[in-house]
Amino acid sequence: MQLPKRTHLPEMAGKTSISYLLSSVFLVGLVLSSLLVYSTFVNYRVGAVRDMAQADAKRISHLVFEHLYSVMRKGSNRTEIDDLVHHIQIQLPDYQVQIVRGEPVVRQYGDRQGQDVLRQSDRELAAVLETGGDYSGIEGGNLRYLFPVKVTAECSGCHSMARLGDVNGVISVSVPLLAIESPIAAVAYPIMFLAFGLLLIVMLLTFLVLRQRVSKPIIDLTEHVSDITQEADYSRDLAIDERWPKEVGILASNFNELMAQVRSSHDQLQEFSLHDPLTNLYNRRRFDAVLERASFEAQQHGQPFSVLLLDLDYFKPVNDKYGHAAGDAVLVGIAKAMQEALRDTDLAARIGGDEFAVIALATDGHTAFDLAERLKTAISACQFRFGHDVVHVGCSIGIANYPENGLLAADLVQAADRAMYEDKNRRRAAR
Repeated sequence: MQLPKRTHLPEMAGKTSISYLLSSVFLVGLVLSSLLVYSTFVNYRVGAVRDMAQADAKRISHLVFEHLYSVMRKGSNRTEIDDLVHHIQIQLPDYQVQIVRGEPVVRQYGDRQGQDVLRQSDRELAAVLETGGDYSGIEGGNLRYLFPVKVTAECSGCHSMARLGDVNGVISVSVPLLAIESPIAAVAYPIMFLAFGLLLIVMLLTFLVLRQRVSKPIIDLTEHVSDITQEADYSRDLAIDERWPKEVGILASNFNELMAQVRSSHDQLQEFSLHDPLTNLYNRRRFDAVLERASFEAQQHGQPFSVLLLDLDYFKPVNDKYGHAAGDAVLVGIAKAMQEALRDTDLAARIGGDEFAVIALATDGHTAFDLAERLKTAISACQFRFGHDVVHVGCSIGIANYPENGLLAADLVQAADRAMYEDKNRRRAAR
């Protein structure tokens, strides 16, 4: 089989080479992996700082509560409680600790200076006083924790105007995040840089191995294929190098097998491309090509020919009632009947769902009419059994003759199509 020769290779100047692609993937992978490592450590550091600050704030608030509770059980006054808070502030100078009275305590013992404005302006504090739930959030560079002090049965002795579960006050603790972040960062950053170094080593080794074991063999394989293509010698198989990786060797073997199949199947595939797969008649593409050639040759030599278009009658009810498989069986049977009724010089094609066409070479109008009647008789004689039903179909045929109905292929098809619908309308009127 002779295949068409290639005179030149397609322009590949704008394409990316596999070496460049591999290098780009390496660099992009390194950057993305580094960003992933960095973001992971940053998220870890932020989360760890927040968790430690929150745990520290809770611990301090509970410690303040225990001291406060111990002092109040002894009957201490406001000055002693202030001294307690002041002492805690001295011990933790970077932390801010504040005790805010709730409504039951204000009602019974009075308010402290400035706390009324604080309760109204601080939404988080007001929410804790109202709901009794604690609060934790980042405010500026600090983590703020609000711990509600609720009334218990033991508190009712001193706080007679409060009910069980009321919020007597809130302990506010503000923890500076920087004080906790510094020791965590001192440990996290060296580990992060070590991870960067290990990542770079692993990716560099991976890059070198891929370039030697994958990129280079593919480049060699590409050069072999290019040589075969440039020489247009499709009978020449690829020479497989034993040093190639297993997969590249399999690729080369598959390419050789594919080329063998191309050589053995080219003619058959070309023939299949011209036939309707269901009826094995020629398809619309082949019909149009033959009709164009017949029209050209007729104009050159003055030899008449005819075009017949056939449209099946009663075909749609077959599909609707018995299904598409039954419709396919009808089409196959009709195609076989047409082939038996036609001459060797006639070309039959299926050009649509239930539409067929015939090109009758060296045929005048009278002979084309006889051929159409023979086709109608052959198709009407076809019987198809589906279950207990026997089905017959008919056909309407339109004839166009060269040169009476046109000189060009498109004109002949249009004339035959009009004649076919006139025949169909006559048949319907006759019924």
